[in-house]
Order: sequence, then structure tokens, then C-alpha cells
Amino acid sequence: MIVVIIGQSGGGKTSFAKTQFLQGELKIVNDIVPYTTNGRICAVGKYGIGKRTEGTDTLPYNSGAKIRQLITKLHSEGKNILIEGDRINNRAMFEFLRKLNADVKLYLVTCSLETSINRLRAAGSKITLKFVKATKTKSKNNFLQWAEYFNGEVITND
Repeated sequence: MIVVIIGQSGGGKTSFAKTQFLQGELKIVNDIVPYTTNGRICAVGKYGIGKRTEGTDTLPYNSGAKIRQLITKLHSEGKNILIEGDRINNRAMFEFLRKLNADVKLYLVTCSLETSINRLRAAGSKITLKFVKATKTKSKNNFLQWAEYFNGEVITND
């Protein structure tokens, strides 16, 4: 199973990932790109590191090919995989997942723009409202395009 979580900046993607899938003791594994595991699921990126940004946000923006390579490896080993964040919220990743022919569950985590901005400011982020709006639109459009393929579900997180 591959769990994919997308949504706007400050929407609660990482919090949703942690509360729903990453309970228990976490171990970071250095591989093609780092991933974090609790023994039940392998979440791409670093979690539980005490920073505001976790998950794929800990990886370079140009890491898409390496993320896909890691997913291929973990999938071939029969591992459950979690990916979330802006670095995986793109056509190349969704096309790759479709061709991988894996069981994929897609979540769109969303909230009001005001809630996003409040969360971001509380965490010390200077991300603009314009950027949050852009990530919300991008996430919604990708969800509408891919939800049918990947058993899409919307999580409202206000």
C-alpha cells in the first residue's frame, strides 16, 4: 500500500501523516533518500526531528527521481509507503504511481486559507497568502485528476 497525502501549505499534511500513520518509535533510514519507519510503514523523508518542516520537505526540490527510485525499491520489498508534501504533488509522481500498478490511497488535506496562514505564522513561517492559495489550487486540481485512480478522500482539517 502506498499512502499519498497532498494539500496546501499549512493545511496539516504532516500532522495528519504523523497522527494517522507514524505512531510509535521512529527510526530514520539513510537510503537512496532518507525515510522514516515505525516498522509498519516507510515514510519518505525525515520525521520526528524536532523541526517545523518534516517529511519530504527535508529533501531537496530536485529529489523527485530519487524519491521514485526509493518507492520502486520499497514497493518491490513489499513495504507500506507514505509520501506527502509539495515535492510529490506533481504529474510525474502521479503518472509514476499509476504505472507502478500499486494499491494507492490518496488524501487531500485541506482547511481554510485563514487557518493555513495562522498555522504558518505560529510556526514562524513567512510563506505568503498568494503561495498558500497556489498550493491549494494545485492540490485540488491534482486531487480532482487522480482521485478516481487512487481511491481519493478529502480530509478537512480546520
